[in-house]
Amino acid sequence: MGEIETFESALQAFASTARVTSDADILRNYAVDGLLPLFVVTPTTTKQAAHVVALANQYGLSLLARGGGSRISVGNLPERIDVLLETNRLTHVLEHEAPDLTCHVEAGLTLAALQAKLAKKGQWLALDPADAAQSTVGGILASNASGPKRLRYGSARDLVIGLHVIQANGEVTRSGGRVVKNVAGYDLNKLYIGSLGTLGIIADANFKLHPLPIAERTLLLTFTNAGDSMQMVIALLGSLLVPSALELVDPAAASDMNDFFGVNLPTNRYTLAIDFEGATATIDRQVDETRQLARKYGVLMVDDLAGESQDHFWEAVREHTQGTVTCKVAILVSQVAIYLQIVEQVCHRHDLEAAVVAHAGNGILFVELRPSDATYRLVEAIAELRLHAKEARGSLVVERCPVDLKRRISVWGEPGSDFYLMQRLKNQFDPNGTFVKGRFVGGL
Repeated sequence: MGEIETFESALQAFASTARVTSDADILRNYAVDGLLPLFVVTPTTTKQAAHVVALANQYGLSLLARGGGSRISVGNLPERIDVLLETNRLTHVLEHEAPDLTCHVEAGLTLAALQAKLAKKGQWLALDPADAAQSTVGGILASNASGPKRLRYGSARDLVIGLHVIQANGEVTRSGGRVVKNVAGYDLNKLYIGSLGTLGIIADANFKLHPLPIAERTLLLTFTNAGDSMQMVIALLGSLLVPSALELVDPAAASDMNDFFGVNLPTNRYTLAIDFEGATATIDRQVDETRQLARKYGVLMVDDLAGESQDHFWEAVREHTQGTVTCKVAILVSQVAIYLQIVEQVCHRHDLEAAVVAHAGNGILFVELRPSDATYRLVEAIAELRLHAKEARGSLVVERCPVDLKRRISVWGEPGSDFYLMQRLKNQFDPNGTFVKGRFVGGL
């Protein structure tokens, strides 16, 4: 306890501006998979945050960064958490160069707040994960979160042009730059994005932006089965049409959306949602061509959304990717329909139910398994689904699940042949193991 007490004393040097909490009642609100930190520190500047990291490194304590907390439970069980570094007071828009379509923002700013500021200049950051009101820039980057519109705009790795990162020794380093065309040196940005804070704490980020679309419409196409739906998807991807999102909703997910979000979708068919953005005339032409194309693949019904009903629908789609037990499967687009059949078969064998929403144009499926307390059946079903994903040259990650289930599985699966490189990177960037261990691939 001597080192912890010394660490706590050292924190008091700047406690007047940075909040330091060790009250057990408050710490319960910051539990990660049931594990409570010893301290929660909320700095107001990057310099303060770097000082906290340096102290944790000096005293051999384990540190985890937290933004809004919406994705804090992603990953395996952490070994221990001594210090939880909360970033939600690092909320400044440091620069917004509207003519250059770039911005520079601190990591604790929520996505919704950033989008509201950018919208005043007719621009947006082309990321649309769930929980925009809670998710922070740092958390989105650390988990590489995205949404349906990654089909058109890509993920965070495609939009970040520069980062300031707090290293394990407290040093703040820069990767990338402030302009879109950064061509010198290694692209270190991509190393930090999606690493769950195991290599460094993202303090701020530079992004390339996009103009807000003039107009937007969504077509809802109803098909009898997943096979016809995916044939339509493949045809769209091979055409000159440019959808921003292609989302497939299975009957069970449609039923959930009807019950919990008031979205009126057929619950005995597959719904393919196709989002178009741009000038009104361009959208009208693409919608007409899509309707004609859909007839070739046996479309049963076509609906058209715009305005508030469209926004409500896409919000429901994003929220449905966050079920209590949710597996994220990444496979080839050509294998999606087959894999959906496998999901149905596996669930039938293990007396489970599944509801699936898929980024159909990217081959990414969010499979919610129920009931969430059928732990042993879920363990077996997830193992089978992971094996089938691997056979389809893909992967399965359990994005969300109860702690009891996490104790019995690896949410990431077995590490690949490149794991030794990950270990070497971890040892190089964080030799003392300051950043929380256990959560990332292979226990990193």
